[in-house]
Amino acid sequence: MLDRQDGIYLYASPSYLASAGEPLQPADLSLYECLGFRTVKAWTLNCPTTQTDMQIEVGGRFQLNSVGMMRRLATLDLGIVLTTEAMVADELASGRLQRVLPLWQGVPVPVYAITETRLLPAKTQRFIEFLRERLGQG
Repeated sequence: MLDRQDGIYLYASPSYLASAGEPLQPADLSLYECLGFRTVKAWTLNCPTTQTDMQIEVGGRFQLNSVGMMRRLATLDLGIVLTTEAMVADELASGRLQRVLPLWQGVPVPVYAITETRLLPAKTQRFIEFLRERLGQG
């Protein structure tokens, strides 16, 4: 799971929103260019104030396997990205990206480390411990 202090939100460039319009509700996202992973066809969003979850089918011209490339395409006015705030901190500070649908956030995605055996080399054990600490599952 992600660090609890690093939320997952929707972001787009001001220019993209000026040309495409800003979505007013999560269901509107199906009408926009959404920059996401090739294997993910829907985003699950949560509104903490109302405790509401929604699953929205998304799509677009660009389906990728790189979070960095998704961020880059968003800064190039090519769509909306769902990612952690830390991932786009520089772009937010410079004004190249802004939050979209600020009342809504993404749901954390579980991360698993699958190994062939429990007998792991020390460096592999340290790496898994690092992931547990960094991703918030001490």
